[in-house]
Amino acid sequence: MEFYRDYDPPLVPGRYTCVGLAGDLATRLSPLEVLYPGLKDATYQVSCEEEVEDVDWYCSGSVPANTTSMKEHVMLCVRLSVCGRPGVMLFDPGYHVGQPVTVMEDGLAPQSGPIRGSTARAEVSRTFRYKYQPNNPTFVVWEVTEEREGKPPRHFNNLIHISRPFLSSVDIAERRNLVYGFKTLLGRECTGQLTCGLYFPVRECAKTSVTLFHLVAGRPCHRKVPLAYFLDEGFEEEDVEVAAAAVAKGTGRTKEELRHSLVALARLLQDSDFVKQVTELDKRIAEIVKKQGEA
Repeated sequence: MEFYRDYDPPLVPGRYTCVGLAGDLATRLSPLEVLYPGLKDATYQVSCEEEVEDVDWYCSGSVPANTTSMKEHVMLCVRLSVCGRPGVMLFDPGYHVGQPVTVMEDGLAPQSGPIRGSTARAEVSRTFRYKYQPNNPTFVVWEVTEEREGKPPRHFNNLIHISRPFLSSVDIAERRNLVYGFKTLLGRECTGQLTCGLYFPVRECAKTSVTLFHLVAGRPCHRKVPLAYFLDEGFEEEDVEVAAAAVAKGTGRTKEELRHSLVALARLLQDSDFVKQVTELDKRIAEIVKKQGEA
């Protein structure tokens, strides 16, 4: 707990979460200032609250309530005006959206239409829609529709606070993600389409499986393997090694580098006290926000 409070989370080049991706994209866009004077001043990071149940309550003030906000996601925003009509352009590399999203306050052109989000599962699709919150233009509502084969659609709302720059993305969003109970490593095309990756829940090594996926004939192929598999250097399964090689290549690593990371992860999660502290901290953060939201 004490270490978590005092730790200064780094942003490691090439190993970015949404925070680093948004910062890197801002840097890449900065040369456009020559062609579009004022772009730099109009560009800033914004915070996003995911799966908000009571949108009207959350948007009742000019800023989100500090005590009830996770601030677990970050994206890049460019404020714009079209013939005097205000709007924003949102860039969301953290959610694998491979195109700018234009949101106008009046909802008219050049407002973006529905956008299909990329997923790691062929049977799962997500559609994103964006609009200004009708009663409070300091927020943009990001509507998500998730569809799974054989199940009814799931709908939920994320809220993007666009009126002010989010200046604490590293100290808050990056720190929050350190103890988040589900981890991913993903590779994707420039369109935002996921091509490979791995994911796993944070649990003790003996109880943890890591899922590797890569594209085969254009469709994601998944292989779930016990994390302890990577501790046995003398044992190999061909389909696991093929999947690991594809994930390594698609995420800019060598197979040896990826295996080294998975071995280190397995050994780390063998420390039951460490796992207990991390999972309890994750749970406490979620409970604190929930209780304060209900108060």
